[in-house]
Amino acid sequence: MTTIKEIALKAGYSSATVSRILNNDQTFSVTDSTRETVQTVARQLDYISVGSNQFLDINLAVLFSINPDEELEDVYYVKMRQIIEATAEKSGLKIILVDCKIKPNT
Repeated sequence: MTTIKEIALKAGYSSATVSRILNNDQTFSVTDSTRETVQTVARQLDYISVGSNQFLDINLAVLFSINPDEELEDVYYVKMRQIIEATAEKSGLKIILVDCKIKPNT
């Protein structure tokens, strides 16, 4: 796993500068050229920021095996669905819940 220190060394900037750029510190004034250099080096070294999807394209699938009728029978499942949806929304992820139970042929 690549560290901020490694990026700083390769980019030629301090660890503090690299950290503030990669953490998108809005109070930090830096030239576009510096920002681009740091971000390019970070991508070259496959840096992944903890708690950030800045350089990732994430797709998320959640298979939820409770159908709406069953959900109405037990509030536990309602709460579980709400927590999944809220957590995904906070992370900027789109979520689609799918009833994946196989229904027998009748």
